[in-house]
Amino acid sequence: MRKRFLRARRGSVGVMTAVSGVVLVGFAAFATDVGAIYLDARRLQGAADLAAIAAAQNLPRADAAARATLRANGWRNAQVRVETGAYTPDPALRPQKRFAVGAARANAARVEVQSETPLYFGRFLVKEGRMTITRRATAAQSRLASFQIGSRLLSLRGGIANQLLSGLTGSQVNLSVMDYNALVSADVELLAYVDALRTRMNLEAATFGETLQRRIDPPVALEALADVVADRRAETALRQLARSVSRLNAQTGLDRVIDLGPYADQATAPMGAGGAIRVSAMDLAFATLEIANQRRQVQLDLGADVPGLADVDAWLAIGERPNNSPWLAVTDAREVIVRTAQARLYVRAAVGGGASLGLVNVPLLVELASAQAELADVTCGADAASRAVTLSVSPGIGALMLGEIDPNRLDDFKRPMAPTPARLVNAGLVRIDGAAEVHIGGEQWQSLRFSNAEIENGEVKTVATRDAAQATVSSLLRNTKLTVRAGGLALGLASLTAALESVLAAAARPLDELLNGVLDLLGLHLGEADLRVNGVRCGGANLVA
Repeated sequence: MRKRFLRARRGSVGVMTAVSGVVLVGFAAFATDVGAIYLDARRLQGAADLAAIAAAQNLPRADAAARATLRANGWRNAQVRVETGAYTPDPALRPQKRFAVGAARANAARVEVQSETPLYFGRFLVKEGRMTITRRATAAQSRLASFQIGSRLLSLRGGIANQLLSGLTGSQVNLSVMDYNALVSADVELLAYVDALRTRMNLEAATFGETLQRRIDPPVALEALADVVADRRAETALRQLARSVSRLNAQTGLDRVIDLGPYADQATAPMGAGGAIRVSAMDLAFATLEIANQRRQVQLDLGADVPGLADVDAWLAIGERPNNSPWLAVTDAREVIVRTAQARLYVRAAVGGGASLGLVNVPLLVELASAQAELADVTCGADAASRAVTLSVSPGIGALMLGEIDPNRLDDFKRPMAPTPARLVNAGLVRIDGAAEVHIGGEQWQSLRFSNAEIENGEVKTVATRDAAQATVSSLLRNTKLTVRAGGLALGLASLTAALESVLAAAARPLDELLNGVLDLLGLHLGEADLRVNGVRCGGANLVA
């Protein structure tokens, strides 16, 4: 009987079906639970992502924003932990090291959400009948600021601007004070200007960065600027200036002075007011002409154009910016530094000294080290009014000297200038020599904050070294050491020096105005740095982990 049972084949399929059916049902139950867990985990991850974005967009209320987002997405009973901190998008750092919890300059939020999902068949194996799932998400704010160094509203007097532009371009420039004032007050959108450059140069597929790298003729750059400026008088002035410099054969790339940062690889401008980067038309025009001047030295014959001075000659030398740094940058990185150029200005002025002194010669040398600035912080609040940008600024050092130099060596920035005592008066047997120096401060970094209203208004702020107020022509001339020689004999301070001191005191104010007028045009100042934030963009928050 037993042998016959073992040899029987009837009903074997039914047995196999019964056994495999149990296995299939088990797999189906397992697949159902796994699918349900996966689906809930994905839903929870999506909710965590949204909560992290909401928290990063409103860091002061990050916890409340994250919880409100989770409730709105149906996760009312989920356990939530919200942390704020600083996120550094550095590929050299491991992903888990890029978020620093509790950092002072918070720009990101990390959200951890924990919830439970029911088991449909697994409850026969798991006592609680449910499983805990945890999901995390990190979002960081998109913060971007554009700032520039070396810009100031002009104080135009006696054709100084025309003389300087003519010297920079080797041509004859004749703009009125009203033309210059129109250029100063006219702002242009930077990316729209680069787009106009691209059109002028027929670069159909070039990015903004590639456009700035192309060699361009200064007249073409000025015409493109005129294409986008809104003020009609400023447009006319720019086209007139472009015609005036039409013979300037000095192609250059504007990437030497403009760093577009993350916009360099883009070919279209961001939409909306949040992406606007407004720059002074005057600043752009002068930056273009400054780098186009290959000689780096300009001689100005101002004649008697400066009230209070009988005759004025000036020599200006402009050095390269250290490390080829720009004067304008669009960035979110704190290691990007903008700098002014080094410069030397030598002025030889003649002042009427009356019958006893004749013409008094006053030679002045101004040496300007580069000022520099970097982005310290971008604040993005819940609304536009709470936005702010903080810059770190070092005005640099400088010196104001009374003495004679060789103007032909002015542009040799590798060698220091050593003025010799100046022959102030040479009237018959009477000769009076003088020498003086005023040096300014160190390179201490100072903090400068721009509110959203100040950014919108295009406000220019000035940071000065601690002793910059002492560096004026008046203070220089008051400290001048005079040596009087009559008939070949050296004498001490005599009655003639009183008359000379009176003449120098009267000449101090027009000399101050002359120096400031020329330096204002270049955005360069003795012991000072002028800063403007061109725009700030808080483009919401993005998931980073």
